[in-house]
Amino acid sequence: MDARAADAFSVLKMATINGAKALGLEKRIGSLETGKEADMITINLDSIETAPVYNPLSHLIYCCGRESVSDVWVAGKQLMENRKLLTIDEAQVVANARAWAEKIAKEN
Repeated sequence: MDARAADAFSVLKMATINGAKALGLEKRIGSLETGKEADMITINLDSIETAPVYNPLSHLIYCCGRESVSDVWVAGKQLMENRKLLTIDEAQVVANARAWAEKIAKEN
């Protein structure tokens, strides 16, 4: 619970290339290199939660959460643009979740 325990660059490596190494997948994933599989996101640093930005990497590691993600690409295909899902009907997902919640509640 101490941000000083690891610097931002070390934490980024833990979450990317070192995570891939731990899984034995560092030749396929974990860094942006020609020939590797890549999923990417863009982060919005222009929100009140992230202002002011002194060090973008530090902000990425210590300040940003899922709400800061604006765009997502998986295997080269864009799945979210400006926080709008492009391949999933959000209203249908919410409706399905509510229906399951009601079903589960009736069984308990």
